[in-house]
Amino acid sequence: MMEPQSKISLEPKLLLDILENMSTAVVALNSDNTYFFINIAALNMLGISNNFPDLKTLKSSVGHKSLDIHIKNVCDNKHSKMIRDFKFKNFEGDEKIVDCNISQAIIDDGNVTLIELSETGRLHSISLEHNWIEQERCVREMIKGLSNKIKNPLGGILGAAQILEKSLDDKYTKFTDIIKKETGRLVNLLNDMALPVTSVEKENINLHEATEHVIDLFKFDLKNKEVKFDKDYDPSIPDVLTNKEQLIQTLINLVRNSIQALEYKGKVLIKTRTESSYTIGNKKYQLVAKIDVIDNGPGIPEEKLKEIFYPMVTTKNDGMGLGLTIAQSIVMQNSGLIECSSKHRETKFTIVLPIRSYEDE
Repeated sequence: MMEPQSKISLEPKLLLDILENMSTAVVALNSDNTYFFINIAALNMLGISNNFPDLKTLKSSVGHKSLDIHIKNVCDNKHSKMIRDFKFKNFEGDEKIVDCNISQAIIDDGNVTLIELSETGRLHSISLEHNWIEQERCVREMIKGLSNKIKNPLGGILGAAQILEKSLDDKYTKFTDIIKKETGRLVNLLNDMALPVTSVEKENINLHEATEHVIDLFKFDLKNKEVKFDKDYDPSIPDVLTNKEQLIQTLINLVRNSIQALEYKGKVLIKTRTESSYTIGNKKYQLVAKIDVIDNGPGIPEEKLKEIFYPMVTTKNDGMGLGLTIAQSIVMQNSGLIECSSKHRETKFTIVLPIRSYEDE
């Protein structure tokens, strides 16, 4: 009978191929802390794109030792170390919460420091996303129930405006035109929000055509002359299967929300990225696209974040609290999700849209 092996020996190239395709972020450092290896998941998590910054410069959050100190501790004491809920800002400035395991290994007869990063902040986000999805389902059912009750009186208003129009002088018909136009808009809005997901017409589009269109709409509005619009695009994002008009409407709602939060003075950043191995609802996707709308306004109170997509929930004195509800409903019709995070002077709404699922392979 063959003795069980206590250790499986792999060729270095095969080992690196396995690490490259793992969804866990893995970084291997040489003895001088230069990069020996880094996989795609780690590049995404650490926010590394063109150059490879020194890990020593990675900023840990207040109350957390720097990653460099933990690495030195492992190298000096020759033992592995697990750091739970390690908080840091990646090289793009995004805050991350991870379980970090640091150990030493031998590859190609040389010692390397192996760093494994498993995101735990994402678990909290998934729980919050399920809450938002449930909110959207409740809203959709409510709209279905109220749709006919609302459309019936709207139809009466439209009919009355058409009859009234015939008996008025031409100088007054502009007012009946407004009534007819706004009544029609409300009916269309109710119809769109009550549509089942399967009825949405989709096509492969370049996301940046939609973002550029929306930025131009707001940039040339004189009300926004003190708002600075910045862009940070990833040009490598492939075309995404979605409804272009609905995406534009969603972006309009989110950018308008940011501008109002800034009180028409401040900065709005539109940022695009991809992320691999991402869960939306109960489905895991191999690759998703993300569009961030980030403003440097006062932020959203933490207690409001969980209910931000409910109708009639707003932080504005003059708002109806429907813009975000409509935006979330539209994105979910396109198999995506809107996420929200906020802290002082940084509120971020993220549209997440699937690019490729594991079933597509």
